[in-house]
Amino acid sequence: MSYNLLFNPSNKISNKTEKNNLIQYLNCNYESNPNLVERAREFVQLQYSKLDYIGYDPNFDRQFDLNGFSQYFIALDENDEIIATSRIVSRGPFGLPIEYSYRSDTGKRTVIEDGNVAEMNSFAATKMNAGSKVLSLSTDFLLKRDFTSTYGLFDIDRSAMGKLYNRIGAIESSLHPYLIYFPDYGKLVQGNVRPTLWKVQVSDISKIIAKKVIRDVMLSEGLYFGSDFSLTFTHLYIIELSKILRLAWDLCSN
Repeated sequence: MSYNLLFNPSNKISNKTEKNNLIQYLNCNYESNPNLVERAREFVQLQYSKLDYIGYDPNFDRQFDLNGFSQYFIALDENDEIIATSRIVSRGPFGLPIEYSYRSDTGKRTVIEDGNVAEMNSFAATKMNAGSKVLSLSTDFLLKRDFTSTYGLFDIDRSAMGKLYNRIGAIESSLHPYLIYFPDYGKLVQGNVRPTLWKVQVSDISKIIAKKVIRDVMLSEGLYFGSDFSLTFTHLYIIELSKILRLAWDLCSN
């Protein structure tokens, strides 16, 4: 039995709104809500500029949104201010952003395999709980769309981001084990742009499913206390967790 059949009875992708503790979570694309998407783009640019990245080109970024090829997951606070975003880019007429990068080992353009491939990017958050939620919503979308591979990147100087993505089901890509860079995007060093080096990750569907199954079972048992699965265990909780893990394994194996 697949995860989609268990928890996603319909594969129809639609714009949704969810509210949780005064935070509103939405998913949309450029066709359904261009104004919100542009606000999200500005939010991402602002958050990355705070980390001293330069070279962001909104026109380059926007081309991947046209005709609905990107799906955004956005968190708004009680004042309708954006506090977290994430984006899934399906391969369209302009390809994927990663395909405009270059390999650091050869200097050649990065070549991504053909097929139903996507890229997860534009993650930024000022509230980590909201950031974790938009990432979770993004992986829900990945499962519904059944992409062959979904790629993502993290700055090698910010390894904590790689660990964060790993917790939601990303692993280092064996097909693309090299570092990549975008020539005009990086940080200013002695008056020149030094391109940032990025590590390539790819979605591990079985890992994503297992984490979501465990989360959902924990919720049903009243044992789930956060997006990072942090629990205060008693002896009883340890016993119950072993049951949950066995159930999750059975569900993922069928």
